[in-house]
Amino acid sequence: MTNKKILSALLAAILLATVSCGGTSSGGNETTPSAATDSGTTTEETAAPDPLSSLRKEDFGGRAYTMLGVSDSSMSALAPNELNATEVNGDIVNDTVYNRNRKIEDIYNVKITAETKPGGEIVSLVKSSVLAGDCPYDLVWPSMSGGSTLATSGVLANFYDFKDIDLTAEWWNQRATEQLTVNGQCYLQLNYIPYTGMLFTHCMFYNHRLAEKYLTESMYDLVRKGKWTIDKLLEVTENATQDINGDSKYDENDNYGFMASFGSVGIFTYSCDQDMVSVSKDGEVKIEIYTEKMQDIVEKVNKLCYEGNRSYVKPVAKEAAIAKMFANGQSLFYAGFLSDALLYFRDMKDDYGMLPFPKYDENQEHYYTSVSGGTGMLGIPLTVADPDFTGLITEALAIESYNSVRPAIYETVMENKLLRDEDSVEMYETLLDGIRVEFAVVYHSSNSDIPFTLWNLTEKKSTDLASYINSRGPKALAAYQKIVDAWYE
Repeated sequence: MTNKKILSALLAAILLATVSCGGTSSGGNETTPSAATDSGTTTEETAAPDPLSSLRKEDFGGRAYTMLGVSDSSMSALAPNELNATEVNGDIVNDTVYNRNRKIEDIYNVKITAETKPGGEIVSLVKSSVLAGDCPYDLVWPSMSGGSTLATSGVLANFYDFKDIDLTAEWWNQRATEQLTVNGQCYLQLNYIPYTGMLFTHCMFYNHRLAEKYLTESMYDLVRKGKWTIDKLLEVTENATQDINGDSKYDENDNYGFMASFGSVGIFTYSCDQDMVSVSKDGEVKIEIYTEKMQDIVEKVNKLCYEGNRSYVKPVAKEAAIAKMFANGQSLFYAGFLSDALLYFRDMKDDYGMLPFPKYDENQEHYYTSVSGGTGMLGIPLTVADPDFTGLITEALAIESYNSVRPAIYETVMENKLLRDEDSVEMYETLLDGIRVEFAVVYHSSNSDIPFTLWNLTEKKSTDLASYINSRGPKALAAYQKIVDAWYE
């Protein structure tokens, strides 16, 4: 990350602190004085324009803008007020959400409200209300699978139909825009209005104490130089396993080079920039995962998990136990979620750092990752009463969430010591910039388990990619093609 980007994040956090203390901002037209010159004079530097100021202004006379989110997920338990905090309570993120909503209310004279319901109820409620022509919600946030159901049921509006929404802007996930746009239609999106995706992002952690023992170079510098690859991970974990009790058995009582669940291991598909399916301009779906590159990824991940007792990798049901083992200082590397730091690492004796997942090779330009499959996707009901109103307020919330909620998360991870050094915060921004949202994942079904290829093969100790694709590819292709065909009718 460049110094410029770091400075931008810090400035945003400083601005947020000012707002939280009752200060006001006049937007991007202000100028800020620079440091005094040797002659005693000062120069002024014009601040970058606030994108919010470029949106059209309108007084909506106190009209309600209502959001609907999920109440029964692990994410909502960690962030119960992420859509609409009703009061300030001293928590940085809570107060930022509160200030975000009040700011938009003041600009447009609207009243922002939010409801939460169990995920299953959201799907049925939105479908029934849209079909009745009377949906009370401007923005809905179901689970990823629930969003897929709504999108394929024809009850969500096309984001491109809203004149004020700019899906090319940085406050919308550009991978989602690319992957989920089919025939000029995009029904689901991801941004920072609900922020839990920032906490439930797949990442890697490493133990500083064990790094001093086993590593000869800075992990952070490896990332910065673009040299953090899956081959490098294999190299640095090769000799980091220790049979602690000397019983010649490698189990939960020993130390390892690498720990993860098979679910987290599956993220190497994303991090190695391997496409899953593609949709042509003519609406033809193609399975992209049967390649020499994917075969190589499968073989290397199997080597990571099973060669030489270097790793402790178990089913997803044991994720919490594995995270606790890392917190106990039993592994050099651990692949999980950022939220693991919040849930399991607060009292960890050893210091730890955070890294993105490694790249496929040094020729790969960016680091990539994914969010939890439980992450919600944003949608707009097809029958909103006033599309111009809904589109404008949604875009305003998206902009302000990017401007304030995102840096507030950075401030939180520092203040709560979820990340224990500034280098990890830099890595975190690299991580967020590389979140991939895949068409294959969002629209998968029981007949389209292509997204879980690496997970399933590794758990079975198999490298037979050809057989896997041959047995599952035809059903998956048919399932995806059926969805796409509906958008070309």
